[in-house]
Amino acid sequence: MSSLVLLILLCFEYAVGNGHIAAQLPVYGLTMAAAFLFPFIVLLVMGKGSEDMSYRFKPMRFRWMTFTVLMAIALTFMNFLLNWGIARIFSAEYSVQNTVAAGNAPLWQLLCITIVLPAVLEELFFRGALLPALEGSGFWSAMLVSALAFALVHGDLTNLAGPFICGLVYAYMTYITGSVWSAVLAHLINNGLTFVIGYMLEKYAAVGLWEYFLLAVVILFFIFLYFAMGRLERLVEKGKVPRIKRSSFVKGLTAVVFSPGIWILIVLFAGKILYI
Repeated sequence: MSSLVLLILLCFEYAVGNGHIAAQLPVYGLTMAAAFLFPFIVLLVMGKGSEDMSYRFKPMRFRWMTFTVLMAIALTFMNFLLNWGIARIFSAEYSVQNTVAAGNAPLWQLLCITIVLPAVLEELFFRGALLPALEGSGFWSAMLVSALAFALVHGDLTNLAGPFICGLVYAYMTYITGSVWSAVLAHLINNGLTFVIGYMLEKYAAVGLWEYFLLAVVILFFIFLYFAMGRLERLVEKGKVPRIKRSSFVKGLTAVVFSPGIWILIVLFAGKILYI
């Protein structure tokens, strides 16, 4: 299913690159909806009636709000630093802007399609449907595979490590809160803050504050991470955080290595990097 998601997105990118369709926000939004909703529905239908499937669509409890928000902000800064560092390693131009042209699209449409829609669709698929579908091999392996699939679907070598780590944390959030909406909220904050960072970098690029900006991001990352972990620790002390069931490490590793979906994703990812 993850391979199908990436394949649909690659077809869109190929069609745009060859002038078959216009790179417009509404078209991109419809493509993204089709890419994630169809596999999401298929996984739900396939898992219907299965006692092993632990869907977590119930609302998030308010006690998790502070931890979710703080961790989401910390993850955004971490993702920024990782992507910047990897771009430097590969001597690539670093950018946090969306590749789809906004054109004359109204602001509400831009915010909806580049910030809100990806957060909802991606989390419903990866943490809402794919994660429970993989939990038969243990939660740790399900978390690893879903996070790796999440990173590969982004289809960007410089934006691979950040989404992978975010995917691990989003899966953990979903598990301990019992609600995929905690991951949706965290992802939404990530997208929104990334949008603001991109706007600031573009507007103030000529001012010469880049080094100070990087330092500020590092400091803010550790500050928000500290408070997020402190909040989580207090919830653990109160017995509010469920423990993850133990599972065989070998079984989990085998599930990752011999997952055909992961290898197909890797092939598609490599094809995207090399040819599209």
